[in-house]
Amino acid sequence: MRRVWRVPVVCLHAVGYLTFVLAVVMLSASATVLGERHELGYFAGRLAQAIRRYPEVTRHGVQMAWLCWAVLLVLAVSPLSPTHWDEVALVAVAGAVLWRRLLGGRTSGR
Repeated sequence: MRRVWRVPVVCLHAVGYLTFVLAVVMLSASATVLGERHELGYFAGRLAQAIRRYPEVTRHGVQMAWLCWAVLLVLAVSPLSPTHWDEVALVAVAGAVLWRRLLGGRTSGR
């Protein structure tokens, strides 16, 4: 019986990791949109900074996000995709993330 539940549990963990990382990104986005002067923007910014201070918390989610990106890129490059715009969009997203990560300064508080 335990073997039957192993695959669904692993899949649910993967979705949970990805959801957590997306939630942290949305916290950062809401802090940027609302600004420091708005109470919710201030709180969202502080909460996102506190979570990002500990990269071990978000590591699995970031790995899952890159895995999803790679799978989507493989599907976009495959003959199943009739256009090339999905490839352009996926490469642009990866470029923006890498640009911010490499040239945007420190993301960790440690």
